[in-house]
Amino acid sequence: MIKENIVSLVDGFTVELNPKVRHKLKSIPLDKKNNVYITYLPDATENDILETVDFVSKQELTPITHLPSVSSSLEILECGLLKDNDFEEIGIAGHPEGSPDIDQNTVNEFLNKKYELSKDKNLNLELVTQFFFNAEPFIKWCKFLDNSNIKLPVRVGFPGPASFKTLLNFGIMSGVGNSLSFLKKNSSKVTDLLTKTSNDEMFIELANFSKEQSSFKNFHCFPFGGFEKTCHWLNALQNGDFTMENDKIVLHNKIF
Repeated sequence: MIKENIVSLVDGFTVELNPKVRHKLKSIPLDKKNNVYITYLPDATENDILETVDFVSKQELTPITHLPSVSSSLEILECGLLKDNDFEEIGIAGHPEGSPDIDQNTVNEFLNKKYELSKDKNLNLELVTQFFFNAEPFIKWCKFLDNSNIKLPVRVGFPGPASFKTLLNFGIMSGVGNSLSFLKKNSSKVTDLLTKTSNDEMFIELANFSKEQSSFKNFHCFPFGGFEKTCHWLNALQNGDFTMENDKIVLHNKIF
């Protein structure tokens, strides 16, 4: 049953692509049903983004671009620019552990406004979360959404396989809070898991929870351990090319 839950959660996954990484790629080893999020980092130019969009499109995949930093994503939704330009599905950020830049009350207030706006303007919104290293805050956050009657689909952000050092560095840069403390406290355990496949314990917990929670059904991966290898790892999970052994995911063909 655990394997089925994992396959069900990962099916239709999305993955992040940094425009700087795009120059190292000749192709993208993904199924057409798997969309590619294009990161818009502060040092990226519009040309970097457009070239990456073109590259992904030529792979017959759907590119999903991040909007550059603005004063408020709510303002963009309110002005109708996206809907007027035929954007049918819109992802908005979800912060299960809060935001390092905005206090929690403000985060919750803006999320409520976006949800109400989605109903008023018939916007198809999806919450795409920041990555984390501990499932508990995410599960509590999903229950908070339910209790707040915020009925938006949730796409969980998951850190792909990588070394402990790499994960720690990304966690510090992103300010993932309590989850980062959990990673540090469990460094020896998490390191062993992540250098082989991934944080299987958290993966299993999320996969099982997705069967209990109606809004949480989708999966987004941050490929911290390398884009191409992460794509192959995701494909193996999506296709069920693995077995479960003592609550660990064992791929039929080793990738990491």
